[in-house]
Amino acid sequence: MNDLRCPLCKQPLYTNSQGMACDNRHQFDRAKEGYFNLLPVQHKNSREPGDAKEQLLARRQFLEAGFFGALKQDLQALMPKQTQTLLDIGCGEGYFTRGFAEVLPQAQVYGIDIAKAGVRLAAKSAQDKNRHVFAVASSFDLPFADHSMDVITRIYAPSKDAELWRVIKPEGLLVIVTPADTHLLELRRRIYKDVRAHQHPSAPAGFVACGQHRLQGDLIVDSPALCAALLAMTPFAWRLPEALQAEIVATGIKDSFDFMISLYRRS
Repeated sequence: MNDLRCPLCKQPLYTNSQGMACDNRHQFDRAKEGYFNLLPVQHKNSREPGDAKEQLLARRQFLEAGFFGALKQDLQALMPKQTQTLLDIGCGEGYFTRGFAEVLPQAQVYGIDIAKAGVRLAAKSAQDKNRHVFAVASSFDLPFADHSMDVITRIYAPSKDAELWRVIKPEGLLVIVTPADTHLLELRRRIYKDVRAHQHPSAPAGFVACGQHRLQGDLIVDSPALCAALLAMTPFAWRLPEALQAEIVATGIKDSFDFMISLYRRS
């Protein structure tokens, strides 16, 4: 894990019996679930930043049911076989991070998220806690060494362009997934009077596009529990009146998924 650096002083982190520490004696213990907390308290914007535990559990329930399995498989196929280091930004409960590790058995795979509840869930499900490292950390101040990542993935997560550029290797691959125009369009029409089109991503500063494609398909959810999970894992949960939420859960969801997958290299 020599790719990590101290979030306080930016010096390299080294493993020890308790977890990791830098030469300035900043110590970061490994939690019992196997993750590290690399988010200094002064970098938090709230007591428990990021998605709530209930939202993350709903996400796990829905994703493990396979509804976005096509996206996982598409992303797995994009992973260069020679990858030695991969960083998944905004890993949540780790569904896609585990998918990357499945096809990169030789790689050191890192997943970070600002939500401790998500990182805890991800770390508990990691099969190899030395090769799959999860950490609570900020995507705007990445606790990684310069030019340390062969691949960086960012699925529905924010980041800072300069940090992506700093951490990725000169020949590295940046993969960004965003919602495309018709993603959950019927559901959005039921919730919002004015449905706005998703913005198409532009290349992060310091990067050039090297590929882009859309992944589309039908999304039919009949199970009330899984309908409720889908609603709970999205921003819709905060805007849905109880009566409409109950109606959607009872009648099911017939919609579509639509993802934009964009690939970039350093310019």
